[in-house]
Parts: sequence; structure tokens; C-alpha cells
Amino acid sequence: MKSILLSAVILSTACASVANANLLFMRGYTNLSNNQHTQLFGFNSITDLAMATTANANAQLSFNANVAFVADYFFTDGTRYYRTSQTSSGINQIYQYGESIQNVLTGNILSQHNLSQTWSTNDDFFADSEGNFYRNNSSGSGSTGVTRYSSFANLLAGIGTSFNYGVTYGLDDSFWSYGGKFYRTNTNSGNVTGVAEYASFDALINRQVTTTYTGTGSARDIFMTVPAPGAVALLGLAGIVSRRRR
Repeated sequence: MKSILLSAVILSTACASVANANLLFMRGYTNLSNNQHTQLFGFNSITDLAMATTANANAQLSFNANVAFVADYFFTDGTRYYRTSQTSSGINQIYQYGESIQNVLTGNILSQHNLSQTWSTNDDFFADSEGNFYRNNSSGSGSTGVTRYSSFANLLAGIGTSFNYGVTYGLDDSFWSYGGKFYRTNTNSGNVTGVAEYASFDALINRQVTTTYTGTGSARDIFMTVPAPGAVALLGLAGIVSRRRR
């Protein structure tokens, strides 16, 4: 994420095609070896995001060749972008990239924050656009519950409320949210098979799926939904991103 290869043609196309859309669905691709991020695409529909229909993409950015954080989780609170950092014992820090997606793509970390405790590398981190942060409680077989934190400070301090899913979601499933809706990838053997949409957080924890979209591609890909008016410049994307890194 040290250089951004974005042509003026791609940028102008994105601005023209996204200007009238409410949301932009972004997906960051992983190479065949599952050890390197490659490109970030923007789609007007979650259907195209799920199916990785790059022919319908209206925006495209490139990651720097030195960025290979496939074991981490990227997410945002709607303003700033974050990434978990881990040691052999687990996740113990969160890096903050500021308000620009360029910092994520180039690996430009603005600050780093210690967690009050070390969490399992199986735990997912994500956020919503209402100021809440989430950490999935994951075992070696998948996610069984989630803890919701009312602020980033509470996430760092480990002060939150826990909820049970009532089911074990896949170990490689990705979670993200925007505008009150929640999304989760269905995965199998490291591959995305679909994207489940939930109308609310309550629907997510009660397993009430609104729609499931057929999907494909690597379970290590980045997934996010962002507000299109603020995303067309692709300089300071404000949205919710999360992705399971294994």
C-alpha cells in the first residue's frame, strides 16, 4: 500500500457513475497465494461485490506490493480506518490510518493503540456507522458470539456488552456494517459462497437474514460499504470495513 495506481480516467468514471448512487460497495482482492492484497474495486451493487464482477466496477485502486496483512482485520468507524496487529500470542494492538483510504493502501499508519488485553487471532473486529465497535468471540471452529463496544476507547479498554449468535458462524466469515444494515460472507474452505444481509444488529444475532447474494472469490478479501457521495474521490472514504484475516 505504498503507491496508488489510479488513473484519471478511472477516477472520472467513478465520479460520474457513483454520483447518483446512495452507496458504494468496495472489495479488496487477494492474490492466488492468499498472502498479498492486490486491488480495491468499487461497485454500485452488492450483487456485483459478492460475485466479484470487476467488469461492472466503477472504481479501481491498487495496493502497494509491500502490504501483505492477510492475518489482520481492517475496519472503520465511518471516519477513520483501523487495522488489528498481532503477535504469536494474539491481537494486542490496533493501528489507526486516519480518514483517508490512501493511508490504508500505502500502509501509512498514523497512530497505534494498545489493547487492555490480548485477544485471540480468531476474533473478528468490525464497526458500524453509529459509533459502535464489535469483536467476535471466536473459537477454533468459528464465531459463537459478539461483544459490542459503544466507542473506540471502550474497545481498547475491553468495556462492552456480549451477545450470543445462537449458532457458530464460519471461521473465515467476514462481517461489516453501514447504515444500520449488517453483512456477513458465507465461506467454505477459504472461499466466499455468498453474502448474507441483515436489517439490523438484532437481526444478525437472531440469524434473521433478509437476503443472501451468491458469491465467489477468496475469503481473505476485504469487504466494505461506504456512502457514495464521500467515496467518489477515493481519498477519504467514510464507511465500514472489516475482513477476516487468516
